[in-house]
Amino acid sequence: MIFKVLKYSCLFVAIFLWIQAYSPVVYRTTGPLGFFPDDYRNGDLYRLSYLPEFKDPVKTCAGTAITKDSTKKPVHLYILGDSFTEPARVDSSMLKADKYTYLHWANSSQIKLDTNYHNILILESVERTAREHFSEKVDNYQIIGHDTIAEVQAPQLSWKRRLFQKSEEFLTWLFPSQVEERLQHTLFNYDFFLEFREAKAAFNEKVFGRVESGVVLSPDKQALFYRDEAKASEKTSSFYPLDNPEVNKMIEVINGSAAHYQSAGFDQVVLALIPNKVSVTNPELGNYNHLIEKIQYSSDLKVPFIEIFRDFNNLGKMYYLNGDSHWNCEGKELWLSKVNAIIQ
Repeated sequence: MIFKVLKYSCLFVAIFLWIQAYSPVVYRTTGPLGFFPDDYRNGDLYRLSYLPEFKDPVKTCAGTAITKDSTKKPVHLYILGDSFTEPARVDSSMLKADKYTYLHWANSSQIKLDTNYHNILILESVERTAREHFSEKVDNYQIIGHDTIAEVQAPQLSWKRRLFQKSEEFLTWLFPSQVEERLQHTLFNYDFFLEFREAKAAFNEKVFGRVESGVVLSPDKQALFYRDEAKASEKTSSFYPLDNPEVNKMIEVINGSAAHYQSAGFDQVVLALIPNKVSVTNPELGNYNHLIEKIQYSSDLKVPFIEIFRDFNNLGKMYYLNGDSHWNCEGKELWLSKVNAIIQ
């Protein structure tokens, strides 16, 4: 009897592990429930490299008490952003806005602006994805209910196109990607296994001078970066060539997007470019393309921007985490203080 219970228990656990690794939906559902350790709890760069010296456990920032001014017209702040401003890092309690809405660049949303509020939109992008985000007009927030803007209607697709899309969705559901990565995380992301992963990574780095392909280690071995931002061959890199026509195109898109949103009812549109970690801490690793400076300080840019590039450059490593590509508490606090200054 005991053997049978044990056998079926093991079978149930094996089926559960397989299903949650195979299905992205189940994986995303079980993760926040605490079934498995947080994959990013020691930093996103550590997660890719497992180099023990870059193990950087996530800390909760103390934060500054926010006092909201009730004597002025209430403010509704909208942010179109990436991982730097996602809800886990920035929430309404940190902002002087009376209402706050966040949307990731990967998504779109229909919104109706309330004219009882002063509506502000911040277009926030980390440097490595700015070329993608500002390659064409920004329309992630789709305004409805405004006098000059017709309600957004989804384009009518032919039955062949709809059938093709449904087939793609079914195949994606039937054969999801990154199954192996999810299974590895499920089985081997506990602290006990991390020690073995760290030993392997340290051995490969010290003996063979090799690190995981997703990261780049600085020559002095004091800093770690995403390959996407530090390898000159990557278009997202701080060292990928950037010519004037491309800069002019991005500025044109930013200006046009801001004008579009202001005509749709936003009272103010602000640009926020956040430097790649390598651009601030180790720009000497390559031929830095100066993307942020070429956009922000161009006389052709007609959109106000949040200036942190010069602040970050002045103090370098102070504003970034050791085992993560994101800013630390000091860096976030500096950025938030400038956002709150705009709101106020």
